[in-house]
Amino acid sequence: MDTNKLRQLLADYMAETISKPDLIMLLDYVAAKENGVQLDQLMNESLLDLAPDPETAVDSAALYQRIISHSQFNRQPIFKKRRYWKWVGAAAAVLVVAGVFFWGVGGSRYSETGSLQGNNRTPVLRTVTTAPSDIPVLRLADGRVINLDSVAGGVLALEDGMQITLEGNQLHYEGGDTKDAEGKTLKNTIITPKGRQYQVILPDGSKMWLNAATTLTYPVQFDRDKRVVEISGEAYFEVQKAANWPFIVKTKTQQVEVLGTHFNVSAYDGDQKAKTTLVEGSVKVSLVRPGNGPNAHEPSTVLKPGQQATTYLNKEAINVDAIDPYEAVSWKENLFVFNNEEISEIMKKVSRWYDVEVVYQDGMAGKRIGGTIPRFAQINELMDALMATGLLRYKMEGGRVVIME
Repeated sequence: MDTNKLRQLLADYMAETISKPDLIMLLDYVAAKENGVQLDQLMNESLLDLAPDPETAVDSAALYQRIISHSQFNRQPIFKKRRYWKWVGAAAAVLVVAGVFFWGVGGSRYSETGSLQGNNRTPVLRTVTTAPSDIPVLRLADGRVINLDSVAGGVLALEDGMQITLEGNQLHYEGGDTKDAEGKTLKNTIITPKGRQYQVILPDGSKMWLNAATTLTYPVQFDRDKRVVEISGEAYFEVQKAANWPFIVKTKTQQVEVLGTHFNVSAYDGDQKAKTTLVEGSVKVSLVRPGNGPNAHEPSTVLKPGQQATTYLNKEAINVDAIDPYEAVSWKENLFVFNNEEISEIMKKVSRWYDVEVVYQDGMAGKRIGGTIPRFAQINELMDALMATGLLRYKMEGGRVVIME
């Protein structure tokens, strides 16, 4: 799209005279991630051209509602990529949001186990998420615990010849044999608090990104026959390929086995389900039944890129769905992506990142939101964007968010 055409689409959009085909063209262009710099510049220029007259100021909430009232937006948009920008024009003193596609619907009411209950459903009263620690910590094999916020970086420890180094929010493991005198494998555990992420780079070259409120236990150096890690929370894995050396991720309800690939695992203790999403390569996902040994992982399924395997506590089945893997791994780019999710599910993610309790007033059940939005520095910025959908209002009470109709 040439610059003049894009400028005209933006002008028509802000003047609310854009045609339906042009609106679709503009949103498709905005959704293309590589166009962000040019669009950002043109939007700023367009906003500066606006007269600072309250009657002509652009109201983002009203624009959202007008856009999603079009019939083509009554279903989930199909975008390969999603992009969010915000521009503030000093002359107009207004906020315009473009490229974040929010839509919301009222729907069937669900019980907390997911079954339909009709209009007599008892409303969700609150969302409270927990984290295993209030600070990022590394627990070494010898029992020492290092507060990662209290160290400046550099070499943190040496364990039987293995050097552990902290660089920013990355832990690196290099060199050495980690077998102790009795031949046992030494293990470390890293714990992230709410609102924080860390990366671990292991000696085999595998990389693991940890989301907020996550616990990951892993060998300082892997055994020769297999590579095994255990997780509670969420992590994205880029596993170094190695023939005949499987990489295994264990959660309470899943065992994920790969030889080398990219995938995401979400398995928080407070959730009733665990999800494995394959980005590229191939993984085998097996069901773990409570109380059974490592040889009882049945049933199982092999995922293809773009598929997600979901398991539930106390259910002996694996559900496989085709999804956009970008939705599952967007947290690595500091984005929230909501795909027709109930407000209570959305607020779980918000609670884990901003460390807040969420309280609901009646009327929230069944309301769903879809869209992409960044992880703002302040929770009120995110809540303002959610409120622009017209589905909710909110107020802050200390460390608590109260959600209202």
